[in-house]
Amino acid sequence: MKPSCLNVIATALLFALGSVSADAAYRTYAEIEQLLEDAENDYPEICQRHDLGLSYQGRRLWALNITNNPGVEEDEPEFKYVSTMHGDEWTCNEMCLYLIDHMLSNYGSDSRITNLIDEIDIWIVPLMNPDGYVANTRSNAQGIDLNRNFPEWVNGDPNTTSGRATETAVVMDWTFASSFTLSANFHTGALVVNYPFDNDGMGSVPSPSPDDDLFIYISEQYSQHNQPMWDSPSFYHGITNGADWYSIDGGMQDWHYRYMGDNEVTIEFSNNKRPPSSEIPQFWEENRESMLSYMDTCLIGIRGIVTDANSGAPLLATVTVAGRDHEIYSDPDVGDYHRMLLPGTYDLTFEVDGYEPVTIQDVVVTTGEATRLDVQLSGPVVVTYPNGGETLTTGVPIEVTWAGNPVAQFHVQYTANYDDYTNVTDDFENAELGPEYTFGGDADWYASTEDAHGGARSAQAGDIGDYDTTWMTRTVPAGELSFWYRVSSENGWDWFDFYIDGVRKIHASGQGSWALYTTTLVGSSHELKWEYTKDTSMSYYSDTAWIDDLEITCENTVWTDIIALTAPGATSTPWAPPAAGSDYKVRVRSYISGGYGVFNESAGTFTVADPSADGDFDGDSDVDLEDFAAFQACLGDSPSAPCAAAFDFEPDGDVDLVDFNILSPLLVGPGG
Repeated sequence: MKPSCLNVIATALLFALGSVSADAAYRTYAEIEQLLEDAENDYPEICQRHDLGLSYQGRRLWALNITNNPGVEEDEPEFKYVSTMHGDEWTCNEMCLYLIDHMLSNYGSDSRITNLIDEIDIWIVPLMNPDGYVANTRSNAQGIDLNRNFPEWVNGDPNTTSGRATETAVVMDWTFASSFTLSANFHTGALVVNYPFDNDGMGSVPSPSPDDDLFIYISEQYSQHNQPMWDSPSFYHGITNGADWYSIDGGMQDWHYRYMGDNEVTIEFSNNKRPPSSEIPQFWEENRESMLSYMDTCLIGIRGIVTDANSGAPLLATVTVAGRDHEIYSDPDVGDYHRMLLPGTYDLTFEVDGYEPVTIQDVVVTTGEATRLDVQLSGPVVVTYPNGGETLTTGVPIEVTWAGNPVAQFHVQYTANYDDYTNVTDDFENAELGPEYTFGGDADWYASTEDAHGGARSAQAGDIGDYDTTWMTRTVPAGELSFWYRVSSENGWDWFDFYIDGVRKIHASGQGSWALYTTTLVGSSHELKWEYTKDTSMSYYSDTAWIDDLEITCENTVWTDIIALTAPGATSTPWAPPAAGSDYKVRVRSYISGGYGVFNESAGTFTVADPSADGDFDGDSDVDLEDFAAFQACLGDSPSAPCAAAFDFEPDGDVDLVDFNILSPLLVGPGG
């Protein structure tokens, strides 16, 4: 609701006068400043105060860093609690102040507290909105709700503070300069842990992130120790997906998770916006163990250091987990990364600009402390021979050569049918959909002339009513998949969904134009499923969905090992081409720290020719010293068939000195 003019004037007077509550149990801004200064002075070995920047009215945003080596970058996760984004939610900063005192006063005597401070780089911001706190207003002094002001995926460049509220920009700049693993921001007005996404473009419906399982776990690590929260009549186990509760734009938790690689939740302490100060000790009792247990979770999963294989220098790497569309980042100061994951087996990929990516498979995560996985990266592998345009000879050994990581092993392969592709297409121009499709639900999809992306026909969802569903499936080979789709439905209620092997990839609703979907299907075959579903009532627009111009480009190239793994640091391996052909390539990838890099191929194709029967083994029309070298390689008791075909002049089944005496007069020397 838009505030009245009187409210605006009253708010302005509060800011100008610096008004605070007469309730002395809630600390004033000045008292909070003094408490943080006292903490730094009393515990300098484990505590350091940091000035993050100024509020709109010039008040300082203070952060307290609690760690066993303040000011020293170490291989440990960075954690933060940020409080009182909304200036009228005073209980939040009190919980932070209680936590600060509890941790500092128990270091060295309480093993749990000592371990947290020794193993985690902890940051606490008791007061993100000091101007609003002084004035007892939700917004900052600019009238901006700070938890609706962070960049959203549809709301501006996520990496710039341009146009943001003053305090928002301060927190963003601080985050850019840090490498947080886990965070939470504190509020009142409800009793729940709220986890991402707050907004994924679907409105107020369940909107899980790629790490939904992780967020449920860490949220319950908080709520289970807070009995009133755990027993909530409104939220099962005292937790909720943000958008499932209600969707917001510009929330801080989504920005941290989506763009900074920082797992953040929003914690609501109390249904009462600002409970009486007499209840603060009770809130602390209810939240103390929860705050510590939540902090503990940043030590789970997989952790390590990413460095340059040659210099050992730390690297800023992007770390991804197969099957989870989410990136985290290593700290460039130390190279440490901390990927929070639940117990299981995972494939991780590490990428740095200018370095060869490395994927490490089957990393096992157990309960308890994170699995250690250090990674070294090097420049990319480069094939140097054969690299395109050469003519080799069947059966004649050569050396495949490359440049690459000096401490890696290498996997080397060849193919004789490079760039061999087939296309699977369907433009749906036939009057009937083909037998490769299977239909289900309350009506069948069909070939329609109502709308099309190309040509006259497309595949259209079956004509269904309320509560009904219509779906169509097809099994396809691995390859590059693309198709066009269009939806015309009641926005937010009737949905077009597309699945690959049961995993939803498209969730679209409303009135849209034709859109292209593309992806790469790996492995063997995959089931595609297109589905249109209606809710309980009403229809809008055409009340249907279409797909058109389906295409799968399948690569038929077959790669065969030359050597599965070389010795560490090798830069060559012998190989004798097995058969004639004009579409040969070789490729090489590194193997290091238990993971493979990406393949580098010959720059172009090369030819393999059968040997001549007159001693011209390499097929260049000259019998010369290159052929003599090939002859030398063929000397022995068990020559290969190509050797025998070219050099067993006698013939007696051996390539020997008798054959040499026959070959010698044919030699004309280099150049012919």
